[in-house]
Amino acid sequence: MVLSILSLFFLVGLMDYAKKGADPKATKPAEQSMSTIGPKKTFTDSKLNHSILEKKVQERQKKVAEKREHQRIKDQKGKAIYLTFDDGPTTDTSQLLDVLEHYNVQATFFMIGPRIENNPEVVKRMAELGLGLGLHGISHSVGQIYSSQTAPLKEMRQDQRIVEEVTGNHTQLVRLPYGSVPYLTEDMRYLLYKNGFQIWDWNVDSRDWELGDGQFVNKTIQEIEKVEEQGETPVVLMHDQPETIHYLPKLLSYLQKNGYQTKKITKEVPAITFTCNGRCYAI
Repeated sequence: MVLSILSLFFLVGLMDYAKKGADPKATKPAEQSMSTIGPKKTFTDSKLNHSILEKKVQERQKKVAEKREHQRIKDQKGKAIYLTFDDGPTTDTSQLLDVLEHYNVQATFFMIGPRIENNPEVVKRMAELGLGLGLHGISHSVGQIYSSQTAPLKEMRQDQRIVEEVTGNHTQLVRLPYGSVPYLTEDMRYLLYKNGFQIWDWNVDSRDWELGDGQFVNKTIQEIEKVEEQGETPVVLMHDQPETIHYLPKLLSYLQKNGYQTKKITKEVPAITFTCNGRCYAI
């Protein structure tokens, strides 16, 4: 009797052991701990992928630089200059357009999506005047537009749709808030390039956002002359704001007096873009 009971316990134990061995979920403690150490990295996150994308961006920038050299020679013959205005449109933009129209000046506007929606009529007027239409994103916040690899692309696509809905014009011209260095990483650049966007920075910073009483005009003139002496075409960064508009006639008078020809940026013009050279990093 006792022997029969012991045999029964042994048989039950053997069946239980066999069941656990057949259960794929029944792993060893060491195997369980190894499977839960840290998030699994993908190829997208790997150093190899970042290196590949960086090389692709550099190759593209090299091709653009070669085209830019031909454009530079052409621009120099005509003493060309590109005036650009960021952060609009605003309730003052109509006055800015009046000034540009009075002096028969071309310019390019890099605009913020929600502000376009709030001031659609003035953007339609830009299009009617044949001015350049560009994208400046949606949030104008470092913490948002550079928050992830795809964030800049998403903002520019949304901004692009707004411009097209308001004016019927499709634009691929992009200027990143605060410029493309240091927060726009190579991965972010690659996605923008891959989707047809052209990133524009500048080589003349008017500093109109900080220099009061029209001091930015003299500073801008000095920078324009310096860039021209270096054999480059001036691309001037200004902002769509009352202070700039008030003193803009002084700058435009200087340009006309000295034979400059203002031009708008188009998709055919090779972009002037800051290069990372190890300076770019994710926020």
